Amino acid sequence: MLSQRVVLSPEALFQEIGGEGVILDLASSTYFGLDEVGVRLWQLLQTNPSLQAACDTLLSEYEVEPTRLEQDVLKLVSQLSEAGLAKVE
Repeated sequence: MLSQRVVLSPEALFQEIGGEGVILDLASSTYFGLDEVGVRLWQLLQTNPSLQAACDTLLSEYEVEPTRLEQDVLKLVSQLSEAGLAKVE
């Protein structure tokens, strides 16, 4: 699963506010909130769509079990995809 790439929607407007993030889907006018780790994942995917690279960076920045991180990242990416904010390739 981590070998996949995630392409963020060009219709998604991202703003970081006090360590949390808000994504506005311009196509549907809906908001999606992110916590601190979600914000960091979004930032990483903006520069490199590789899930493996994003997880590697997150593992170096946060104290978390690799399995737990992978599960959380895949869950968030799935939610972003369902909301139309990202496409998994």
